[in-house]
Amino acid sequence: MKHKGHTLYMMAASVLFVLCAFSSNSAAERPLAELDVLHFDAGPAGSELESHAIELNLDSVYTREVGFGWLQRPQKAFHRGELTRSRTALTVDGVSGKRVGFRADVATGRWFLTLWLETGQTLGSWPEVIIQDQRQTVSWQEFRPPAEPSRSLQKTYRLFHCITTASSDGLSVQLIGTEDNVRLLGISLIRQVPATKPEHRTFLQQVELASGYRERTSPTDLLRQTGTSLHKNSTDALFAIWRHRLELLAAAERHYSMRGWRWADEETGIGMTDRQRQAIMLLDSLLLPDAAASKLFAERVLNLRGRLLYWLGKEGSGLDEIAAGNGDLELLAERYPDDEILAMYTGKRIALADPCDCLKSTADAPDWSVAQREALCRLRLLVHWWVEQRQSDTGELGGKLGDDVEMLRWWAPLCLSGDETALRGWKKLADGVWKSDHLHDGYARKVRDVEHAAEFVADTAPLMIVYSDDPQYAKRLTGSACHFESLWTGMTVNGNRFFRSAWFSSTAVETDEPKGRDLEYNTRAVQAMRYQAWRTPNPRLEALLHQWSLAWVNVAMRTDKAKPKGIIPASVRFSDEAFNGDGPNWYQANMYWDYYDWEHYAGSLLLDQLLFTYALTKDEQLLQPMLLALELIRSHESVLSEANLDSQQKGSPAWAAASLVRCSLFWNVVEQWRFLANDPRWDDLIMRYGTPYGRYRISGEEQHLVDGLNLLLEDVRYNTPLKTTEVLYTDRVRVPGAEVVKAMLTGDGIYANFSPYYATSWQQTDDNFTALVAEANPDQLAVHLFSHGLEDREVIMRVWQLAPGRYRLLCEAVGLAPREEAVAISQPGQRVPVTLPAQRLMRITMQRIR
Repeated sequence: MKHKGHTLYMMAASVLFVLCAFSSNSAAERPLAELDVLHFDAGPAGSELESHAIELNLDSVYTREVGFGWLQRPQKAFHRGELTRSRTALTVDGVSGKRVGFRADVATGRWFLTLWLETGQTLGSWPEVIIQDQRQTVSWQEFRPPAEPSRSLQKTYRLFHCITTASSDGLSVQLIGTEDNVRLLGISLIRQVPATKPEHRTFLQQVELASGYRERTSPTDLLRQTGTSLHKNSTDALFAIWRHRLELLAAAERHYSMRGWRWADEETGIGMTDRQRQAIMLLDSLLLPDAAASKLFAERVLNLRGRLLYWLGKEGSGLDEIAAGNGDLELLAERYPDDEILAMYTGKRIALADPCDCLKSTADAPDWSVAQREALCRLRLLVHWWVEQRQSDTGELGGKLGDDVEMLRWWAPLCLSGDETALRGWKKLADGVWKSDHLHDGYARKVRDVEHAAEFVADTAPLMIVYSDDPQYAKRLTGSACHFESLWTGMTVNGNRFFRSAWFSSTAVETDEPKGRDLEYNTRAVQAMRYQAWRTPNPRLEALLHQWSLAWVNVAMRTDKAKPKGIIPASVRFSDEAFNGDGPNWYQANMYWDYYDWEHYAGSLLLDQLLFTYALTKDEQLLQPMLLALELIRSHESVLSEANLDSQQKGSPAWAAASLVRCSLFWNVVEQWRFLANDPRWDDLIMRYGTPYGRYRISGEEQHLVDGLNLLLEDVRYNTPLKTTEVLYTDRVRVPGAEVVKAMLTGDGIYANFSPYYATSWQQTDDNFTALVAEANPDQLAVHLFSHGLEDREVIMRVWQLAPGRYRLLCEAVGLAPREEAVAISQPGQRVPVTLPAQRLMRITMQRIR
């Protein structure tokens, strides 16, 4: 794969500019007015030029004798050596200034003009363009700016095209910077000529055949033809124009096909998002300005640009990108109303035939089991495709590693129920991340905000100690505790242990404002510590988790900035424990990323941390924030009707209550506490606002589970390609409701596997296996099992919550004699073999023998 990628990239890089402009000595021997194809390469004096291009350096001032040059001289020349892997001699250097003016004494007539311009420091600022004293409309695609400001120059460039008429005074260009300086890379001028020769007409017929929406052939053959023709006649303007267009299309298609593979990063020196944006910038230039000439490739360009914008918008929550992508794809969908993929992109739900449509069940199968079996089947179709069709030897899934790992969050139901393909894919990705240069000493190598730095470990390593007994996976969790104690956290002036920042690596912490604060997302960096403490008791580790948890309990009980008592503030500044630093309120962190504001998770990530630490220490004060949040909801329930949810003043108690009601993770935490503590006092709230599994555990009504599974099925029954073959950014592949399946199988419905509350997991199962944990606590376990297979099968149940001791194991199946035996539980995760009868509902109970 890597060798092929390298070859294709070098092909794309070599065709980013028209190479056969004119013979090497033609510029010296012939005046510009006699040339039909001209290319000017801007940059430092003496720098490498694009083949057959004319040098434009700072001293290239216009004179009539030379016939071209600056009317307004740029201020600086630059060379971006760090981009040599992704740029050509033309695009790797240029000149810059607030105003740049250029003139070329070309022949009178119509010319196809291209300006090559660096993006500069921002994605949304571009210069004013004046051609022949006429201000031009610049209609480039806008991109959402990055959440976290950067002083670095962008790694992309744009193209401006227009058709213009040269007069007896030649052709003039003026560029005026707006927010940023003009950064000019080069100028291309190609005379616009009709297709007068037989070879022109033949070539355009071939272009038309390759231009349709459904055409998937590479532009390589057509490019080769233009190269051959230009080699014979370097001044053939028609072939020069089409070589120019084909090069842009080929380069855009290459950027698209590179996706997020690591080899592509290494070969180009730029990341996936920059490659996708660069492709869009190249495609923008193919639709304008010469609609009549470019329409041959319009469908192909619209298709590619629409897909790129769709996924880029999904990745960055860019409404402008999504709208533009929808516009491209909807236009194609109108032309091709029978195309199912286009229909999916434009919002229609298409059910493609698959094996899960053909599942059959006996009349005795419980409704929950029938629905769960289909849900597992459809999850299996998705995960198996990614493992078998897309995963590389390094474990990558093609959407860049930091996004690939996020997909694992909904793989857990399959892995925890013993699916070997899912387990193999998870392990390969976890091992690939661990061996990658993204990690150092058990955490991210580079300082980044915690959401992006923590995911490499948090989404891969913790659950490996559930899936595998190999000690290497337990060892991988130990680094986080060392960093937590010695680097990431410290004692404040008030004697509380808090994180010094939300931007840190395994070796460094950044504490400048607004970074120098603790916030609930730091629980992601601590996820490995929670799993380590759960799997292997460690007094020091428990003490560290307890200290940090108590610090957050203390600030939750404060009411600074009108925060309701018990509610977790968005962030706490390490230096003085001020809520959100100098910010005006308690709920807006103002730390660049909006998911750091309180409203995103309503403090539930920390409530989960507190509950888990309570399960270790039995310290009741750790429950105070959660219980006060429940009291807040109950005291404001009269104003929490759906019509009033968004009408409350931000920061008010009623607004906080409304936000909590709508946060599924909050109810995940409350329900896990309910199961652990067996405390029914908030059951009425759980029945009104809780999850389907929580409602089932309280009421025993299985319809709650079926309703929850149906919500999941309504998502995964349709538009499968948007979760497989069409995907660019793998973290956008989501399965809402996967937690319902995980909860049924394990008793743990916590979103994204943040903390371990598993009662059971399963091994040696098959595609017909279904399970439902009906009751679980340290003294007893009750599980319903149903196999849709035709033969009895032995499965392995791993029990995680039961305290060490002797248990009475009772297996009761419809129509069969009960089986009873004594089982000694000595450690968490102990394996208990269970013979599962074919197509009979079986109930397993394990009751502690006092």
